[in-house]
Amino acid sequence: MEIRHLKLIKEVAEKGSLTKAMDTLFLSQSALSHQLKELETQLGAPLFHRIKKKLILSGAGKIMLKSAEKVLAEIDEAERAVKRYVSGDTGTIRIVTQCYTCYHWLPSLMIDFNKEFPKIEIEIYPDNNEHTEKQLLSGKVDIAIVSEKRDYPNLKYHDLFEDEMVAVLPANHPWGKKKYVRAKDFETENLIIHSLPLESVEVYSAVLAPAGVQPKKVMQIQVTEAVVEMIRAGMGIKVMAQWMASPYLQDGTLVSVPITSKKLYRNWYAATLNKEENPQYLMNFIDHLKCNIAGICNV
Repeated sequence: MEIRHLKLIKEVAEKGSLTKAMDTLFLSQSALSHQLKELETQLGAPLFHRIKKKLILSGAGKIMLKSAEKVLAEIDEAERAVKRYVSGDTGTIRIVTQCYTCYHWLPSLMIDFNKEFPKIEIEIYPDNNEHTEKQLLSGKVDIAIVSEKRDYPNLKYHDLFEDEMVAVLPANHPWGKKKYVRAKDFETENLIIHSLPLESVEVYSAVLAPAGVQPKKVMQIQVTEAVVEMIRAGMGIKVMAQWMASPYLQDGTLVSVPITSKKLYRNWYAATLNKEENPQYLMNFIDHLKCNIAGICNV
């Protein structure tokens, strides 16, 4: 038995004839008659009695109609639920970020997004030792916010924004008088980083390594507040995004200095699975990312 058979029983029971059911089922009378005979043969019982040119439900027909109404109602509700899911009425966005600094602007973004999509839940997953993109490929998350494009053909990278990376140091540090710092300047400094390996750190891969420079010492500290206190105490310097450093420069105890005469910039991307059936609300969230962070608004 197929869904078309259930629709046939329901429509004929309501309309009283195959002719009147034609317009709803979009089939000819002969095709509907064939389907009905096929179903009655399969069940071994007539579903309708033909009385004065009208089809009236038999006892078996009444049993089938009750089930048909229940099944078709459940199918309709499932279709509506899927459409709500795709259009953004309900759903969940699971996010992982490659860098802890992303959490600085995620809260305000989430508040803004939920004003427009109140039924979409947002879950933030920690970036563990596994590559950020691999969490996406394994289906653990829906969006990965990353600062570099990797060669994954099953992923699509959406441009988000560009930020300038600066060295953050105590106000009385010798670098504070410089217009910018060079790669060689790092040879005498303790460099604070968020995570290892060192090769994954932007300033090292883009500036220090090409110049053959190693920092005096590398310290891994993952908590921003602890990093700031270490810098204030003169125990090291940290390279971070200018917008992220700005709140900590307000009291004058810390200053920021550009990296090299050309400055150091970092690009950010939102990575998703490269497929056509991504929910619309997922793409809407990426638009909100661009609007809230880069000021490029399509929402």
